[in-house]
Amino acid sequence: MRSVLAAGLTLTAALPMLSLSASADEPYDVYNYNYLGEAVPSQAGYLAERSVSGLDLGAGALNSPSDLFKDHEDFFYLVDSGNNRILKIDSAFTEVVQIYEKFTMPDGSETRLKNPKGVYVSPDTGLIYIADNENSRALICNPDGSVVREITKPESTVYDQQLTFLPQKILCDNAGNVYIVLNNTTKGAAMFDAEGNFIGYYGANSVAKTAAVIANHFWNAIASEQEKRYRARSTPTAFDNFDIDSVKGFIYTSTSSGSSDTDIVKKVNPEGYNLFDYMSNFVWGDLFSTWYSGTSYKTKIVDIDIGDDGSINCLDATTGRVFQYDKEASLLFIMGSVGDQVGAFTAGNVAAVETKGAGCENVYVLDATKGTVTVFGQTVFGQIVHEATTLYNGGYYEEALDPWLEVLKRDGNYRRAYLGIASAYYNMGNYKDAMDYAKKADASGRYNKAFERYRSEWLRDNLTWILIVIVVLVIGVIVLKRILRRKQEAALAAAKAPAKDSWVEQAVSAALQHKEEAEHAPQKAKPAEEPASETAADAADGAETKQ
Repeated sequence: MRSVLAAGLTLTAALPMLSLSASADEPYDVYNYNYLGEAVPSQAGYLAERSVSGLDLGAGALNSPSDLFKDHEDFFYLVDSGNNRILKIDSAFTEVVQIYEKFTMPDGSETRLKNPKGVYVSPDTGLIYIADNENSRALICNPDGSVVREITKPESTVYDQQLTFLPQKILCDNAGNVYIVLNNTTKGAAMFDAEGNFIGYYGANSVAKTAAVIANHFWNAIASEQEKRYRARSTPTAFDNFDIDSVKGFIYTSTSSGSSDTDIVKKVNPEGYNLFDYMSNFVWGDLFSTWYSGTSYKTKIVDIDIGDDGSINCLDATTGRVFQYDKEASLLFIMGSVGDQVGAFTAGNVAAVETKGAGCENVYVLDATKGTVTVFGQTVFGQIVHEATTLYNGGYYEEALDPWLEVLKRDGNYRRAYLGIASAYYNMGNYKDAMDYAKKADASGRYNKAFERYRSEWLRDNLTWILIVIVVLVIGVIVLKRILRRKQEAALAAAKAPAKDSWVEQAVSAALQHKEEAEHAPQKAKPAEEPASETAADAADGAETKQ
């Protein structure tokens, strides 16, 4: 149950629900992640407003729809695969304005779609690009349905002729190059020039660097050519969807593999280099997988959309959720779930996500099983976050301060706000507050950067006092040394003086003793005369007695 809380997953009725505070307006718990990677309650950035079916659009029920795309004029193109058609829908998503079922080929013949899978409309040429799956081709046509070019299986040695040509998704860059995702190759998207000539492959995923892959690479390096023929080869997982930032030309790919965590989302430049390569440990979607009844429920990104504001919107088929990130891959909001209510989807069968508006005001999610498109509208909280994010990513850090502070008033758990405020204070020169907010966001890089500036500023402001203290300390040390030296000399002198007095005393004592001995020496010779004198005395006494 704790792993469910950490992951924030609400999969089906069989799975435990998040024990978080649910929004009264949503059929699911609204959450985000704090700096510890824990799922915490959060304010909703979007609310599900309505669910739109083919019947609501006046075009009949949808049958296994597989893709949704918004063009530069805010018209939507919905690929109704099971009905072999493409619906063009108005900006309000209330009615169909055109249905593409029949097309006119360059020779004047008529052709129809067969299980189309993807659609794209170029903002540069206005041409419509269609991945016509079971007809093994891609069509490029005008808005009136007249075909400009048909792309079929390349007759090239680079393309394996044993492979079929079954287009899944399609798009076009600013130079007119066409990219087609196929379901039977791991080399990347097949790339064609503006004239339909096959160029090669583009944006292949890298091989996951697991222990088994590293060991296999080692043994292949030392194996003979004969042995290599029988050894397994490491191949990357193929990406299965993509979108393009038409302004800057970057192509974003998504991979729904449940067996690999490598290159789940890539940002690929025109040269084919992954600009997200440094984010090898970044986790897209829910941060943790969930185990229930022996089954692992892991995030599977099946579609990706780049909003007009550069936001990255990833659709998770496992949980039916949309994970919205800013262009720097900081998580903004999570919306959606699995269920039957508006705002919830069929597990494993959500097909596409699309956004509309300069501030990504609306998010559209296509459910292939229900045959509906759910429209999410931005809340006031969502508007404030997007305003702050747009200012911040545009380099207007100080201007973004007030919106970020307002975000924290509404949601104290919103980590992105702490990061934004820390950056704003840093650029304002308020390094101490920048350190405080960076610490609350557990952003060690920002904290260290602010601390270095704070330290330098403190040293600069207090340099005079620091020098004075140093001078005073130096003088004090010199004076103290002199005092100690004098005391030491006095102590040494005092130690020598008692030794001299003792010698004199010893000399005097010896002299007195010698004198005393000298005085007693004569007294030893007198005893020879004393007997006579005593005899005379006795005689005198005797004479007196006789008288």
